[in-house]
Amino acid sequence: MPAARDVSLIVRVARLYHDQGLSQSQIAAELNLSRSNVSRILTQAKERGIVEVIIHDPSGPPARVPSLEQQVQAQYGLRDVHVVAATRSSAPEVTARQGAAVFTERVAGVRRVGVSWGQAVQSVIDELEQQRLRPLPELLPLVGGLSALDQLASGETVLRVLASKLGTRAQTLYAPAVLESAETVRSLRTESTIASVLEAAATVELALVGIGSVGVHSSLHIVERMKLTEAERHAFEQQRPVGDICARLVDAEGHPVGPPAEDRVLAVTFAELQAIPEVVGVAFGVEKAPGVSGVLRSGALDTVVIDEHLARELLALA
Repeated sequence: MPAARDVSLIVRVARLYHDQGLSQSQIAAELNLSRSNVSRILTQAKERGIVEVIIHDPSGPPARVPSLEQQVQAQYGLRDVHVVAATRSSAPEVTARQGAAVFTERVAGVRRVGVSWGQAVQSVIDELEQQRLRPLPELLPLVGGLSALDQLASGETVLRVLASKLGTRAQTLYAPAVLESAETVRSLRTESTIASVLEAAATVELALVGIGSVGVHSSLHIVERMKLTEAERHAFEQQRPVGDICARLVDAEGHPVGPPAEDRVLAVTFAELQAIPEVVGVAFGVEKAPGVSGVLRSGALDTVVIDEHLARELLALA
């Protein structure tokens, strides 16, 4: 076989073998090649990096995809990116395992930790092992509650379970994340028990957050709970929201969405999120790509943990 094998032929052979499941003999017959040539082409596909072999070991740490990590990091200007190799069905579990590993590494020595809610955060906390931390961190909610979205399958809240695994206690924000009235939000922020928690939450050193996409999963509930009037919904949609973090919405360029949505949320402000030294976001599923892309552009995240399918979709959008 010539040393400089045509790339298109290498890709075609690799797709027939790995994607379509043809045997080397079948490929040889279809392309009028010898079987030994097919074998050498497949070897060259690996050597050139056209084909990457990834082994999924359920008992070991998740495999990562460095090439995608570098591209996502460069495209969105993030400090650290973790892209896990996974099938679409295993993406939630594998991403959560990596999220738990990243959080465990970051939390050591931190004095104040903040947490939001959502499916990804729940999954990370499920995967988290019991920690032995010194000093014990103070755990704070970054956003009010939103029904089942801040509860695990056991019925326990995200805060309570995370506090138990960190061996510490959590402060509680006894108020909903989203309200129907901006006036009610302003009033609640003046309550000392709520104001003190939100003020402390704005000073956390490490935050674990989920990333939402408008119209998908828990993000549906955020907008529904605002009970926007027809005029308010028009003003809301004119801003073209795509994603959310801590119930704060952003457009495709990462700009925070203003009133009426902004005024209905009881959580740390967007500026306060951006000022937290380390915000770790976790997301999985290609359906979330538009929202995740907007949030990544906002500057609110420092580290992101995602699955490879979502990573590819993000790069396609970019």
